[in-house]
Amino acid sequence: MRTLIYLAILALSTHSASASFVSFLKNNVYTVQNTNKVTAVLNDKIESDTQVGTGEQSMCELSLDDKSITRIGANALFSFTKQERLVKCDKGTFLVSKDPETETITVTTGSVTAAISGSTVMFDVKDDATHIAVAETTTGVVVTDKNGKSMTLQSGEGISATPNGMTSSTPQSIDVKDLTSSSPLFTEKGLPPLANDALIKGVASAQETAKAQGMSFTSEINDIVANRTTTSNVPDIDTAAGSEASASPAPVGSGAGAISGSQQFNPQLNPLLNPNLVPPVTSSPNPLQATPIGTDLGPPLGR
Repeated sequence: MRTLIYLAILALSTHSASASFVSFLKNNVYTVQNTNKVTAVLNDKIESDTQVGTGEQSMCELSLDDKSITRIGANALFSFTKQERLVKCDKGTFLVSKDPETETITVTTGSVTAAISGSTVMFDVKDDATHIAVAETTTGVVVTDKNGKSMTLQSGEGISATPNGMTSSTPQSIDVKDLTSSSPLFTEKGLPPLANDALIKGVASAQETAKAQGMSFTSEINDIVANRTTTSNVPDIDTAAGSEASASPAPVGSGAGAISGSQQFNPQLNPLLNPNLVPPVTSSPNPLQATPIGTDLGPPLGR
């Protein structure tokens, strides 16, 4: 009996660790472990704490055995600690997509951590700025800055942050159709469909319905993630006093196309939208909490 219990625990531990391998690559993709740089090939197994990098006009996809997917854009540097299910994004554009039934993945950059479970999320890391765009989520994505301040993002929402904190007290709207049609991490020929593809299309369809009623979802985050801007600058940190819950979102976009916070996309509250088109959000009094970034992550990998 003890032997059976031990084997069961061992099996669970092995699954939790999750093997990862290269399931797609384009052009210059490499791995770095113990300062050794090696060209990656399809089906390469990626060991824990191994850095994966990409060159110009390059990208790759890593698959975990629990069906979670990470896609890495050009000029990026990434690593994954399997035992802690910790993704570290040093620079570049990344996509993380995972099933809600599997263990949470924590993504960390120089500015934020994000707890991802049942979501498809894009990260753009440039210099000291991090931009996050949620294509879909059924659980909410909890983002925590270095000051310990947390925000839960829902489908079609995003936020920007620097090491000084998040740049606004409320999320920005994200145009999901634009996000998925402009980023190579969605459009590159040869990429297999994501497991959460139907949910992403559901959010995009709901937004299209809202657009027909005059709403807009344009935001700077869309442009940054799609590399339509040459700057990674973000607005000044929002230090306005008052309750976060009662604060109105800043206008989305600029000029004549800007809209007020009351017009921003909210799948749960907007009566114009068909709720069947929007992935449900699981409410919880204690949502998944990402641990604030500290100084105990150890030295950079590969050094």
